[in-house]
Amino acid sequence: MMKKYRIGIVGSGGIARRHTEGYRAVAGELCEVVAACDINQRTLDDFCEAYKVPLKFTNAKDLIESGEVDAISLLTPPAVRAEVIFPAFEQGIHVLVEKPFAEKYSDAASFVKAAEKAGVVLAVNQQLRFMPDILKAREMIDSNGLGEIRFIAHDHFQNRTRTGGWRKDEERLEISIFSIHVLDRVRWLMGRPPEAVAAVTRYWDENVRGESFTALTIQFSDGRIGTMVSNWHSINIPECRLRVDGTEGSLLSVKKSITADECGMTVHPLGGESRHYDCSRKYNFTMAMGESMKRLLEAASAGTQPPHSGEDNLETMAIVDGAYLSASRGGARVDITEVTED
Repeated sequence: MMKKYRIGIVGSGGIARRHTEGYRAVAGELCEVVAACDINQRTLDDFCEAYKVPLKFTNAKDLIESGEVDAISLLTPPAVRAEVIFPAFEQGIHVLVEKPFAEKYSDAASFVKAAEKAGVVLAVNQQLRFMPDILKAREMIDSNGLGEIRFIAHDHFQNRTRTGGWRKDEERLEISIFSIHVLDRVRWLMGRPPEAVAAVTRYWDENVRGESFTALTIQFSDGRIGTMVSNWHSINIPECRLRVDGTEGSLLSVKKSITADECGMTVHPLGGESRHYDCSRKYNFTMAMGESMKRLLEAASAGTQPPHSGEDNLETMAIVDGAYLSASRGGARVDITEVTED
C-alpha cells in the first residue's frame, strides 16, 4: 500500500481551497492536508475551519521544522519562494510550487539544483496540462495520429479588466501569471526544446502595473512553430482555442475559457473523416489541481520525476524570460540560450 503523505499548505488564501478540494477528490488515497500556514491569522483560521485542518502556523519556518508534513503545497507570490523552498528541501520535504515557478529563470534553476541535491521531488503546478483536452491532444500526438507536428496555436480571449490583490502590483503580469499555463501546454505538446521566442506586449489596463496583452511566436527544434495570443481586453465572445497541425491531420479544441468544464474537440486526419470528442469534465479546474498533486506523490513513492517536475518547467521559464526580453526590445527575436546560459 502506498504511503499516505501529510500535506502542508503555505498560503491559505482563495486558491488554497481549490487545491485542497482537488487533493481530496483525486489524491485522497495518497495524501491528507494536515497543516496550513499564512501570515494573516484570519485567513488562516477561516481556511482551517472550513476544511478541518488541524495544524496552524503563521511562520513557514515553524511548519517546516515541525516534523508534521511530508510535502508542501507552496501557494505564495513568486517573490517569497526561496525562503520556503530551500529550508523545506533541507528537511527532506517534497514541494509543489504554484506557477510561476520563480521570478526568473536563474532562480528556478537554483531550486532544481537544490532539489536534486536533497533527493526530494519538486514539481510546478502547471495543472492545466492535466485537463482532458490537453491529455487527449497529447495522446493523439504520441500515437502519431497527426503525423509529424509542424504548428501549434493556442489563443485565449477573456474580459479580465479587474485584477486585484498582489497581482495588480506585479511588473510581470499577463505572461507570468496566466499565459505561462498556455505556453507550458504548447511546449509540452510540441515535445521539442524551444530555440527562440519573439513577443509583443501591451499595457492597456491603467489599474495594474504589468502587461495585459501578449502575442508571441516560439521557434522549436526541427523547425516547429508555436504561437499564442492572450488578450485580457476581449470584452465579449470569450474563447480558448487550441489548434495542432501535423503532416497527417489537424486537431481543434474550443471552449469558453481555459478552465471551463465544457469542451469539444475535433480531429480530422488526412484523407479520413472528422472525429469529435467530448473533453468535458465537471469541476475541471479543481480536479486538475488534484491531478497535479497526485502525480507528484506517485513520483515520490516511485523514486522518479513527475511530468511537471521543476527540471521540466525550466523550459517553460526560459520561454517566459525570453518573451519578456523580446518585448523589451520591441518584439525582436531572442535565442533561448540568451536567458539560460550563465
